[in-house]
Amino acid sequence: MRHLRALQPTSQKLQQDSIRYLMRHKLEQQRYITNPQYTPCTLPSVPFLARDSLNLLDEIGEGCFGKVFKGEMRGEEIGFRIVAIKVLKEAATKEAEEDFMREVEIMSTFKHENILSLIGVVPRDSSKSPWMVFEFMPHGDLLDVLRSNIQLLRKNVQKNLPSLTKDNLISIAAQIASGMCYLAAQRFVHRDLACRNCLVGDDLVVKIADFGMSRDVYTSDYYKMGGSRLLPVRWMAPESVMYGLFTLESDVWSFGVVLWEIFSLGKQPYYGHSNEKVVELVKQGTKLVPPEDCPLHVSNIMRACWSTDPRARPQICEVHEQLTKVQVHPVSQENLPRPPAFPVGLPLPQASDTNLDPDNYLKPQPAAPREYLLPLPDD
Repeated sequence: MRHLRALQPTSQKLQQDSIRYLMRHKLEQQRYITNPQYTPCTLPSVPFLARDSLNLLDEIGEGCFGKVFKGEMRGEEIGFRIVAIKVLKEAATKEAEEDFMREVEIMSTFKHENILSLIGVVPRDSSKSPWMVFEFMPHGDLLDVLRSNIQLLRKNVQKNLPSLTKDNLISIAAQIASGMCYLAAQRFVHRDLACRNCLVGDDLVVKIADFGMSRDVYTSDYYKMGGSRLLPVRWMAPESVMYGLFTLESDVWSFGVVLWEIFSLGKQPYYGHSNEKVVELVKQGTKLVPPEDCPLHVSNIMRACWSTDPRARPQICEVHEQLTKVQVHPVSQENLPRPPAFPVGLPLPQASDTNLDPDNYLKPQPAAPREYLLPLPDD
């Protein structure tokens, strides 16, 4: 023990001498050796906004740890602008505030026509929580817009929500694919791509977003598996469900589910099943069936996105290219030639007694009822 006490002052002296040496012999910048394989990454500066330049108007969303408001932004340089303001609640946990600031850091790096733009941040002060300011998308999230086009619900929804055609649905899918292609080029994995996290603006412009509060608003879409985080199991690839692995390929799987949402007009994937049952179905290899009236080329894209082997899935930029080609060269049944009419001179059967339409063409057969889920074929 006496020996250890004797060594202690010597050890402290060595430590102090080392600090003095490092302070006297700082490495000069011109003596750094740069690695050509790496480039310095500088995050873009996030504009800081004055709290009194913003005015909160209507509340447009709320979760456990925050709210989103429609607001006004005024200033000498920026003039007047309608914006969306995300406000963190005073009672938010430290983890929620860390997620809030992480969202600021991530979204400040993205600049794309189909990615929601971050305008600036109001920093926390002594008495009020931080705010995030985004561009305002007047029609809200894509899920509401899709569901407003279901005929049974149409009369009960807001009049300002746009009506959709099949061409509109293709355009929406192509815009989301364009935004995801940009994120993939940045090597960014979204992990929560769904219609609820896409916002709709004027002229049906669609932008990918993640306010981080969808987990609170659409609680039935998330499920807690083991850890503390809520997971969107209905949109997750098998490797994400079983191993917690999220990659660019798992985002492609999620995009296939988004296509299913779009062409089913906002139905919940695997509806009628609990989240626990969905986890079981995904592990068993059970996949969704493309919705009725879904164009064949879109159904083929869905099935390709849902390949069990992640390496067999198409890249999201390839999917975007396919959807863009469909927009440029639409395939319409009206453009297809009809066969010759019933031969002249032959007695025409009565349309009421046959399957002929008034023009004496065969009527299409009624669609057979389809199973909602199909298991994988046995190998």
